[in-house]
Amino acid sequence: MKKFLFSLFVLEFFVLGGAYAASPGVGSYAELGAAMQTKTSESINNVKKGCYERELSWSDWKNSDEYLYQSKSRYEGKFAFECGNVYCDADQVIFMPNSHYFVGKEVKEQKLYYCAPKGDQMWIEWSISDIADCDIEKCRLTDAASKINGYYIMDTDGGNVGLSTGSGAQLLVANKTKICKCESIGEAKTACENSGGVWVNGKCSCDASKNIKVSANGEVCVCISSDYESKGRNGCQKKQSVIDAENQQRQQEITQQRKKACENSGGSWKNEKCSCDSSQNLKVQNNVCVCTNSNYRRDDNNNCVLTDEATRKQQCETEVSKNSGAYWNAVSKDCLCKDPSFVWSEKDGKCIKDPRITECLKIDGAEWNESLNECKCKDEENMKFNEDHTKCVLNEDAQLRADQNESKTKISSAVAELDKISSGFEKSNWKTEEGKFNTARLISDSVAGVVLGTAGGLITSSVVKKNQVENGFEDIQCTVGGQVVAGWGDQFQVGIH
Repeated sequence: MKKFLFSLFVLEFFVLGGAYAASPGVGSYAELGAAMQTKTSESINNVKKGCYERELSWSDWKNSDEYLYQSKSRYEGKFAFECGNVYCDADQVIFMPNSHYFVGKEVKEQKLYYCAPKGDQMWIEWSISDIADCDIEKCRLTDAASKINGYYIMDTDGGNVGLSTGSGAQLLVANKTKICKCESIGEAKTACENSGGVWVNGKCSCDASKNIKVSANGEVCVCISSDYESKGRNGCQKKQSVIDAENQQRQQEITQQRKKACENSGGSWKNEKCSCDSSQNLKVQNNVCVCTNSNYRRDDNNNCVLTDEATRKQQCETEVSKNSGAYWNAVSKDCLCKDPSFVWSEKDGKCIKDPRITECLKIDGAEWNESLNECKCKDEENMKFNEDHTKCVLNEDAQLRADQNESKTKISSAVAELDKISSGFEKSNWKTEEGKFNTARLISDSVAGVVLGTAGGLITSSVVKKNQVENGFEDIQCTVGGQVVAGWGDQFQVGIH
């Protein structure tokens, strides 16, 4: 507790260094009081803001609980941190190193003390267990610091109080209510970056390409699995033991795949190698069996057999085939015959007479045109093949000409017949000597049929003598399809349409 001065006179005598003699006079006391007030004001003005040491007087009780000494020498020299009296404020916290002095005794361990509120003015040891725990965010946002009794002392703003290593006393903060403790701390940004992450907007971000992920507490980056090991800022790297195991597993899988591929291709697997049977037209290529050469192909049963081309070539080059005049054309990849009138027959395995020529010669009026390599009618100008291609018949133009000639012949014959009838009319037989119609005589009761030829068909004109007719020739008419087109005395021509 705060001590009382032995006497105002003694205190001021010590303070003023004996500048005034002891005197019971009132004036002397007044002067002493004025001097004391002046000296006290100067001392207070010289005290810096905070908590600092001061040298005690001979009359101060140095073992009081209002004084703290950071070492034995400071204790013996009476240089103390005083609680209250404007030197250290209430609730201020101070850190004292090993071997400090308090209430006249040496304290070997580091300690924290706080200045009791005004009125008591004494230092009180502050046990770590009495200090509140900091929020987790406050613990993770600081730099590394020294510990006291296994804890880091922080301010409530998340800053480390920066305890010394024990060489001197140290003021922490102005008020103990702003003090908290952390069991562990770590500067989040640095910890994040050291683990391979990037600090963005107050959070740790971890790049999966570096094989890292955010830890459960979100503070740092950790390896994506136990198969990886940390490489600090470079992220995580797969463990060599894991790599070796994976390589071994991969090699075993590759070996199994090769074995399966070899056996599926018709080979046998032995001593890590694929073996192929040449008698089956097989050879080894890239650890599998393939057909011996391009003349072979895989059939539906996966056997190597000759390709269609190779089969034709082989058949074309047999003795029987060669003797028939066959030869292999490497450009067209076909078997051909030297005689152009022969063709290769795969069925017969040799050259045979071209069946088309044989069939052509069976057609009446047809012949084989070697230059055109096709069957033609001999008289191409007038003949063509019928629809069944079984004979040669007149083409359209030749047929038209034939029809015209036939029509001309019929017309000429009809004209001659008419001329003959007409000449008979001039002999009267139908007239009297006076030129009148002879109704008493009929030349014939028959019908004279006159056939007139045209390109489209026949026109039939009937010359009829009826005994009922009184006017003679006037009833003789020329009709087409029953319609009169010419009467007696009319002139008309019959032509080809």
